[in-house]
Amino acid sequence: MLAQPLQVASCFSKAAGSYVNAARLQRQVAQAALTQLVSFGKPLGHLLDIGCGPGWLHPELLSLAQKITAVDLSSGMLAQAQAQQLPIHYLQADAAALPLPMASVDQVFSSLMLQWCPAPQQVFAEIARVLRPGGQFVVTTLIEGTLTEMAQAFAAVDEQPHIHAFLSLADLQHAISGVALACSIQTTCYQLPYADIFALAKELKALGANHLANRAQRGLTGKGYWQRVSAAYPQSAVGIPLIASYYVVQISGTKPL
Repeated sequence: MLAQPLQVASCFSKAAGSYVNAARLQRQVAQAALTQLVSFGKPLGHLLDIGCGPGWLHPELLSLAQKITAVDLSSGMLAQAQAQQLPIHYLQADAAALPLPMASVDQVFSSLMLQWCPAPQQVFAEIARVLRPGGQFVVTTLIEGTLTEMAQAFAAVDEQPHIHAFLSLADLQHAISGVALACSIQTTCYQLPYADIFALAKELKALGANHLANRAQRGLTGKGYWQRVSAAYPQSAVGIPLIASYYVVQISGTKPL
């Protein structure tokens, strides 16, 4: 089940104040993407951050660019980012319809935003449009297999879809194939420990990712229900109460000259 853009924006706005403290995975993935961006070794220019969230990475990005434009669909996230009072231009916009001129940026950075977009090919088309020839990009996203343990636990309790419909790697590759960008793809599985399923659910809510299931609308929020889900959750290694897997793809490359 794919959430609609306004629903996604609303959930992330509500989570704007709690996101930073809950962003364990997001920090790891963004730092790896930042390392890739630095490895390009190009002169400072205009950098575009798509899906900037609360802007916690912006102090580091400022050292890599002469100018930064940051875009997010969520007004709440943008308000948190702007509160840092950094010399960055902020825009509320859809990643599939960027309000920027053609060939106006030198680098594009986007970490763990694409999975919430219903039209990933259009997002890549927009990246190709706004990049100058020779410009570079780094995009990370979650793919199919993410939260597979949680999906397995829910499936043992009812037949409702509770997990966001993440793209398969093949579908993601197809979305990129139709766009004029030369890129490489790297897949990594991150496994994070949690005290119990309640801690996992709390973290997802704090991140704004609770739009991946409409359990409240179906009355699936009672203690008994969650206890059944917890009992069905795959067992972890000794000493680790619970593990959640996140499959991350990093796509990086250039716009051909």
